Amino acid sequence: MANSRVVVLGDANVDMRVQLPQRTKNEALDQQYPAPELHGGGTSANVAVGLARLGVPVSFVGAIGADNYGRWVRDDLVNENVDVLGVRMIEDEFTVMVMALIQPDGERLIYVWPPKGGAHLHIREEDINLSDWPEAHWLHTSGILLRGNPARETILNTMAQARQLGWKVSIDLNLRTESWGLDDEARQTFQQAIELSDVVFGNAEEELMPLSGEATIKNAAQALCNNQRTIIARLGEEGALVCTPDKIFHSPAFDAEIVDTIGAGDAFNAGFITAQLSGHDNVEATRWGNAVAALKIERPGARGGPNLEALRRKLS
Repeated sequence: MANSRVVVLGDANVDMRVQLPQRTKNEALDQQYPAPELHGGGTSANVAVGLARLGVPVSFVGAIGADNYGRWVRDDLVNENVDVLGVRMIEDEFTVMVMALIQPDGERLIYVWPPKGGAHLHIREEDINLSDWPEAHWLHTSGILLRGNPARETILNTMAQARQLGWKVSIDLNLRTESWGLDDEARQTFQQAIELSDVVFGNAEEELMPLSGEATIKNAAQALCNNQRTIIARLGEEGALVCTPDKIFHSPAFDAEIVDTIGAGDAFNAGFITAQLSGHDNVEATRWGNAVAALKIERPGARGGPNLEALRRKLS
C-alpha cells in the first residue's frame, strides 16, 4: 500500500438512520419501529473514513458546527483514524443532520436539516494550508460545497492550488438537482470544478447527463472527459461506465445482498482512489470501486465499507 496521504475537503454531518419494517397496507401505522441509529455521514467524510479503513493515510478538512453534533462528528472521525487537523468548528452554525428512512428493499428516503445552509458551507480559504500535509499528493472534494460561499470559492481555489503543487484532484459532483436545481450559474461553477479535476465521479443519469446536456450516458461521459480527464459514471447495480482520454469501458457491479444503499457512491470513490494510490490502472481501480460499494451496501449506515482484508477477499 502506498503511503501517500489523501486530503479530503468537504462536508461532515450526522446521519440519523431509521429502518422501516416490512408491512402491508392493512397493518397499523403505529406498530413497533426499531430505535433510530446515529451514524457519521457527509459525502466527503464518508470517503475519508472509507479510505482510512482501507489503510490509506487521510486528513479531513472542513467546517462543522460548534454544537453537540459537531463534537460527535469530530470524535467519530478521530476514532476512524482520520486526521482532523483541518477541521474548523463554527460558532452559531448548525452541523447538518440527515434523517434517513431505510425501506425494506434497502432504498432510502432522505430528510436534511437545515434544508439549506449549514456549517459546512463556512469553510474559508485561510483555514486551509496544503503544506500542512507534505506527504499528501491527492485532494478529493465534493460538489456539495459548490452550492454556496465562502465554501464555493474555497473549494475552487484549493483545487487550483493542489494542481499547482502537482497533486491529483478528484471531485464527486453530488449535484442534487432535485433539491437545488441547475441554473446557469451552478452549471458554470460545476464546469469550472470539472476543469480543475483529474477524476470526476458522478451518478450517470442524475448528474452527468443533466450537467453535460447529452441524451446518453456514453455521450455525457465523453463530453465531460473532453480528452483531458477520467469521468466515472456510476450506474448502481449495473456497475460503472468510465471514460478516459484513451478509451471508454464498462465495469460490472459485484453481486450483493442489499441492506442499505446510503453511501454506496462514497464507498466506490474510496475504493477507486485506494487502487490508484496502489499503482493500479483505471480498469482495475474501477473494479476496486465496485467491490467496495458492493461490500458497503450489505451493511447498514453510510460508512459500512470494508477493511483492506475484506476487499481482497471480494476481489479474489
